[in-house]
Amino acid sequence: MESTGDEPSRALPPRFNHETFFGRMLYMFDQFDPRPLFATETQLKEAKVLVEGYQSRKSDPSPQKLEKAQKLVECCLHPDTKEPIFVPFRVSAFLPIAIPIGLGLLQPNAGIGSVIFWQWMNQTHAAAMNYGNRPIQKAHSNNATSVNVLATPWDSSIKIERRAIHSYLGAVGAAMGVSLSVRSISMRIKNKTLLLLAPVCGVVSAAVANLYLTRKHELEEGIEVETPSGKCVGRSQIAAEKAIIETAISRAVLPLPSLGLTPFMFQYLESAPWYHSLARSVGTPGPLLVRYLGLMFMSAVTVPPSFALFPHRGHIPISSLEPEIQAAARDCGSEHLTYNKGL
Repeated sequence: MESTGDEPSRALPPRFNHETFFGRMLYMFDQFDPRPLFATETQLKEAKVLVEGYQSRKSDPSPQKLEKAQKLVECCLHPDTKEPIFVPFRVSAFLPIAIPIGLGLLQPNAGIGSVIFWQWMNQTHAAAMNYGNRPIQKAHSNNATSVNVLATPWDSSIKIERRAIHSYLGAVGAAMGVSLSVRSISMRIKNKTLLLLAPVCGVVSAAVANLYLTRKHELEEGIEVETPSGKCVGRSQIAAEKAIIETAISRAVLPLPSLGLTPFMFQYLESAPWYHSLARSVGTPGPLLVRYLGLMFMSAVTVPPSFALFPHRGHIPISSLEPEIQAAARDCGSEHLTYNKGL
């Protein structure tokens, strides 16, 4: 089917209902599927062409092909630039990377060196996820100067803004400071429960600090807001504030079940006779595997719902935005504009 050139772009059929928490939760479970991590560059390009062809009415693929291509685009390409996200920064890679880090954070009787190392690893991962999935202004995505951008040592095609590096260093410092402070207080007052909660206290506090430091420039520059048809009408600081607050709430809730409840589950295991029998029969790998599977199950069940608390594509009333945005969106035919909340 050929497009005449005068027809409006065609919206993709929704795979999940993003207006409800349950629909968004199913979508996030789908996003955490690790299989798209193995998609080749050719497969991603083919999926992108197929989806864009459908939207421009230049092709009419079967529902099965469209759904498969749509999943690859949603899991692997940035929603603003439509370029591939660096593989370790993708949502699909979150659990395979985060679970080993979580085990390190939950080591019993961890020393200061261990606390520092695993908090550094965790916040490095969090900063990478924040940066790789941040909203990107389309008008500025290709205009970064060499003064403000550095190439990564592992791939010169991947650029990182200098301010993101400064934010990362500040966030890592905050993570270590909070975690070590809580650990010190718990040992001083000899409160075992607080000691068990020290990792999650550090992670929650640092996650919010990490997010703010990584994206605080958006509060000054604003983020792009679009009409339902995808037309950008400007950049809004009000939308940026809403996006960062929503993301901060999700990031604060995210580690609570896995890092807040799992330490008590591990404490129970330490007193279970079968757990010690397993250690005697197969050695250290046995108990370690049990811990890994327990944390994996807890994370797989609880992490996707925390990401689903707010729609990834946020909506905001035009009447609540800046006057210049309201003027630009006066004839858009909708009372709301959309924005990319970020991960």
